[in-house]
Amino acid sequence: MSAKILEGPKLKSTVPAKSLGQLFFECAEKYSDRICQVDGTVNQSETYASVKLRSTRVAIELQKRGITSNDVVSFCSRNTLDSAIPILATFYLGAKVANLEPTLSVKCTRHMISLILPKIIFTEESAIGLIEESLETIDSEVEIIVYGRSTKYTNLSELITRKDHEDSFIPAKVDLHDVAIVEAPDHQKLFLIPTIPSCTLLLRYTMFVLIYSHMVGGYRVFCHSVEPENIIEAIEKYKVESILMSPHLVTQLTSFKRNRDYDISSLHLIICGGCPLTPSQSQKLIELFKNSIIVPVYGMTEVGIVSQFHPDIDKEFLRTKTESCGKPTFAIKLKVVDEDTNLILGPNQKGEIRVQTPCALKGFYNADSSQIFDEDGFFKTGDVGYYDEDGCLYFVERIKEMFKYRALPIMPSFIEAILLEHPAVKEAVVFGVPSGDEGDAPGAYIVLIKNFNVTKEEIFEFVAKRVSEREKLKGGITFVSSLPRTPTGKLMRKECRNLVLKSLRQFNTE
Repeated sequence: MSAKILEGPKLKSTVPAKSLGQLFFECAEKYSDRICQVDGTVNQSETYASVKLRSTRVAIELQKRGITSNDVVSFCSRNTLDSAIPILATFYLGAKVANLEPTLSVKCTRHMISLILPKIIFTEESAIGLIEESLETIDSEVEIIVYGRSTKYTNLSELITRKDHEDSFIPAKVDLHDVAIVEAPDHQKLFLIPTIPSCTLLLRYTMFVLIYSHMVGGYRVFCHSVEPENIIEAIEKYKVESILMSPHLVTQLTSFKRNRDYDISSLHLIICGGCPLTPSQSQKLIELFKNSIIVPVYGMTEVGIVSQFHPDIDKEFLRTKTESCGKPTFAIKLKVVDEDTNLILGPNQKGEIRVQTPCALKGFYNADSSQIFDEDGFFKTGDVGYYDEDGCLYFVERIKEMFKYRALPIMPSFIEAILLEHPAVKEAVVFGVPSGDEGDAPGAYIVLIKNFNVTKEEIFEFVAKRVSEREKLKGGITFVSSLPRTPTGKLMRKECRNLVLKSLRQFNTE
């Protein structure tokens, strides 16, 4: 193995050779009397025994509809106590799970459905119109089942009535190398963190929380809204021990003026992912959650969790390397490669991060997967990063989010971090704006803190003093009330750029 390839610790134990359906089913049986999930908005909870019984009954109904491991079942719902029930039932049958998102456009939803061609779509009431419209041009019979009430379609409640032989039901045995999960674009990512002994977890919805809470017999707490007050109230009320945060949520919580009015001392572990925290965000988070260990992680749906610091072993790194996203985790092999020459780079040299792991995806469902691995079997992440002399990884930028101005690369996240240092700036997104032969000049959408008066010229000069000539915001500055985000809180940089391009086209035609 090359000295320039980083390796994480070897696994001391192996994951049992079971399907996700078997894992969920057996864990629910083991922890039957414990609470499995809590809806923090309506203050309702459900035990593992109840979750197992309801999901078993739905699985039996899906079997009657002919669902097998060859089929796809899709879901379009926000998180409720019902949302996971048919998902678990689908896993019991070894069928493929495809998550849609109620806030996606018809165009995006239709494209997703055309790729996966589900036999059944479970949808919340508010998304029925979205699903109906998306199916109009799909040449396939798809049954719609509704979470909640509908006079037109079957309701989930009709599937959960008592079934014959429900006590003898067992999950189907499936090919463990088959595709199990299909994620909608920008949906929550799948992470696995087997080293952290937490029992209570809080997040809107992730497959990680569903899997991990079952494995340890803990319960997941979710809220219908991610407003900072709702999150902090839930931490206090349910004595939440662990939470996954995006940088956007970090900003919301640390900016919430009444955050110190609540008892948040139960929170032991904060896992931060999505993109790196700025030094300012890290410091504010440390000041707010004084009893918590803050662990940055780097991972992807396609390969799972790639790097993190161990809360006990890496205490010094957690304190001194706040901008790093950790060291390679279990069974991970990682290299940084020059995109042009394909040569493996050494410490402190920026290039594409590539990963080899037994947890990697087999391929994309119904899509070309021929270019996702290199000749050595490493997954091409599409992320620019580097590692230092201690083997600590640093994420720099998505390759696709970088752009060139005057033939030189521009990294949006660098300029965004500077913008966030301005006392008037609450949020910011930077993108490339067409500038003739010079390429794409940096432009920005900015959300200002309420009641803060500042001009675009002042913002421009603030940035100009801290960046190179090519990184100045010559593409323009626009003040907006909010930024478009994915359901997970990630900035939709492309959407912002498209709005600018649309405005430019309208201007040029007038």
